[in-house]
Amino acid sequence: MLNLDQRWKSWPKDLTSDGLELSNCRMLIYKRKGATNPPKAALFYVRGGGFCFKTPNSHAHFITDVMHKCDLDAFIPDYRLAPEHPFPASIDDVLEAYKKLTQLHPELPIIVMGDSAGGNLSASLLLDIKRLGLTQPKACVLISPALDLALLGDAEETLASEDPFFTVESLFRLRSAYLDGQNPMNERASPIVGDFNGTPPIMVFAGTKELLLQDSVRLVNKIEHEGGQIIGHFYPDMPHVFPLFEVLPEAARARKQIYRFIKESLPV
Repeated sequence: MLNLDQRWKSWPKDLTSDGLELSNCRMLIYKRKGATNPPKAALFYVRGGGFCFKTPNSHAHFITDVMHKCDLDAFIPDYRLAPEHPFPASIDDVLEAYKKLTQLHPELPIIVMGDSAGGNLSASLLLDIKRLGLTQPKACVLISPALDLALLGDAEETLASEDPFFTVESLFRLRSAYLDGQNPMNERASPIVGDFNGTPPIMVFAGTKELLLQDSVRLVNKIEHEGGQIIGHFYPDMPHVFPLFEVLPEAARARKQIYRFIKESLPV
């Protein structure tokens, strides 16, 4: 998957990349090439990939777009992958990276964002931040998050999905590789079972064609019921992580909603 990503997508020309070593992985640091204004915030982006893969070049294009539109620097935990490193390795890495960011740049407000498996880790991170009393991000954006590894949703609705990217079988394989027999009801594995009271405002995107649609709908309903702040955008006939595909008109519209949400979440 990594080789395919590098062949399919070149590195963005307007992005520089550096990094620093953590205990078990690196945290990548992206900066806007040629930017004349300082960053207004730090984007803490957790990339997806089914907990088992990574596509750094493809993600870098999307991250770069958000950085330039919102005047951000980005910090990306290059977390360990399953099956070699099953749960909780990845969420432990993400948490350590977030702590390091708050130590390096205590002056910068933080926006957390993640897609797919990275959406799972981002939502789990919000719960960890709350539990540990860490500095809260100003907002969180979740794109097609995989929130329910316990598979508590409607099985018939899941089986009826017409997702062009995922089958139920592939979902089970990735889930099994990540969990490695551990309890899926742990809120760090399935954040949908956690308590989101006291977490920052969240914006969620999902397409109605995707296998994971229920996860996003249930999160929106749950947080709304708890009186929290969440906005759900459910795009008809769109596939998994559609905002990352810049060729889609719907992706352009979703990105504008993301830019606006980030800017409105930051201090003036």
